[in-house]
Amino acid sequence: MGTGICHLCKSQCELCQSHALPHSLFNYVLRQSDGKAIIISDDATTPIQYSGDSWETNLLCGGCEAKLNRNYDSYGMGVFRGHIALVKRGAAGVTFTNVDRQRLRMFFLSVLWRISISTHESYSNSELPYRWEDELHDALLHERRIPSARFTVAVYRLHDSTRTLGLTHENLRGFIMAPFARECDGLISICYLFLGFFVETFLPRLPKRYASLPGVLFGRSPVFMAPHHEVLAVPQIMKLLARGLEKHDAGLSQVG
Repeated sequence: MGTGICHLCKSQCELCQSHALPHSLFNYVLRQSDGKAIIISDDATTPIQYSGDSWETNLLCGGCEAKLNRNYDSYGMGVFRGHIALVKRGAAGVTFTNVDRQRLRMFFLSVLWRISISTHESYSNSELPYRWEDELHDALLHERRIPSARFTVAVYRLHDSTRTLGLTHENLRGFIMAPFARECDGLISICYLFLGFFVETFLPRLPKRYASLPGVLFGRSPVFMAPHHEVLAVPQIMKLLARGLEKHDAGLSQVG
């Protein structure tokens, strides 16, 4: 706790230890590993080590923290935990029934805004341009939904069909890495992992012809499918896993 300016309401007040990725996500990962998550840094010298860090920083006052939790986090986490939506796993991906797509989309955009404003080093590669950050801020402050024409949010279920690493869905569910930005065909996207899902937000939005593709949160249908996406097909994830294997083989590890 500390005193400062709340990033949402802009008041001078006591600030909470706020999380960009929901705190309950870290709680789940740490619970599965007896309170010690394994950290792999993307450099040549930092050893693989345990950590209980949940990447919190002083961002919001208590009222704004509760507001975002109530409006967005409780709904998003409720959908993916099966408390709100009916979740069905299939050969092509995961299908969610009874979903408010617009509200789920705003949950992910609220996470994106918090990633951008966080001062924690794990979020340092994912800062948004000011005009997009301000647009998200105003929508969250006034509890408005942002039109789909502004940002495209796509969600995929990570999957490993190879026998090289043997990552199960449960392994992938407990895998968190620092969000990262990438560029393709003139578009910027911010990507992060969430309970075994790969979330990508495009700025500005993808062309309209992509709106009907599986995984894109568009429209108002109460049924949404997150298709499988090969984990090793994401270059940034592949690079980090390869780095971890190199360090393990070189004895650069403090994990027993």
